[in-house]
Amino acid sequence: MTVARTQGTLGKTGLAVSRLGLGTAEIGFAYGLGVPELPSEADAIKLLKTAVELGVTFFDTANYYGLAEDRIGKSGILKDPRVVVCTKCAKFLEDGEVLTPAQMEKKIFEQVEGSLRTLGIEILPLLLLHGPSAEQIEEGILEEIIGKLKTEGKIRFSGASTRGEEPPLALMKRNWADVVQVAFSIADQRMSARIFPRAVERGVGVVNRSVYLKGAFAGKANHLPENLVKLKWAVAVAEKIADDAGITLPELALRYTLSESAIAVSLIGTSNVAHVEAACAAMEKGPLSKDAVDALKALAIKDPGEVDPARWPKKA
Repeated sequence: MTVARTQGTLGKTGLAVSRLGLGTAEIGFAYGLGVPELPSEADAIKLLKTAVELGVTFFDTANYYGLAEDRIGKSGILKDPRVVVCTKCAKFLEDGEVLTPAQMEKKIFEQVEGSLRTLGIEILPLLLLHGPSAEQIEEGILEEIIGKLKTEGKIRFSGASTRGEEPPLALMKRNWADVVQVAFSIADQRMSARIFPRAVERGVGVVNRSVYLKGAFAGKANHLPENLVKLKWAVAVAEKIADDAGITLPELALRYTLSESAIAVSLIGTSNVAHVEAACAAMEKGPLSKDAVDALKALAIKDPGEVDPARWPKKA
């Protein structure tokens, strides 16, 4: 079995997507715990092409991921009709920049048009707005802008990349909520109770990020800030569960996401071809045992300060 054969549909969009997706922050700028390095353009393009060869058809990027969009465009993978690229824009929403509706529309249109040029495509299959609050979603301005982008044929489907529970709940009440991107991992299970059931009910496709929680569940927990005591404990217990099962911690973390049927795509972020190959092999094994899943559910941490990297101390 290959990852391509574990394809599903991204909610009501009807887009066929691989269950494993590739996040591209690491090929755009130095990102992650420890001392990350930016790969060369040649290595980045090799990574993208290898992922497609292995059956990965969903690629997540953003206009603020440094060189990522440029490298995706140069790789030629978007010429493959199976490949779906999702890009994000409007980071100013999360950053708290105050704009008038007209300024907001102008900025989003400019960013979308820039992404189209850089990626070398005529229409974006999927655009996510970055980090809007529940209030920003509810006031309706973003819905109008998204509507214009769709009318003008610049994007096909839309949604938002969100933090916490209130923004995705607000998003799924709006007509432009085709897809929602959320964080779900062994430590961060906040989406399970309310978000996933609502997404299934509304037909909203779920893209899951932070599977490895910035590398904490991929062998880099020693680089975590000292004060993240609960998270370090969860990683240590998860390592024991992985050892007992005879698998690696990254495999455990990735296969755990298969326990949530609402998730259409789980993203991994890496600049290493071997990591993509290992992730594909892990997904082919399918879900974990019920005992393992139950043990991992007990590791959930409710404190956002522990499980949201945006709230971690700046110096890791």
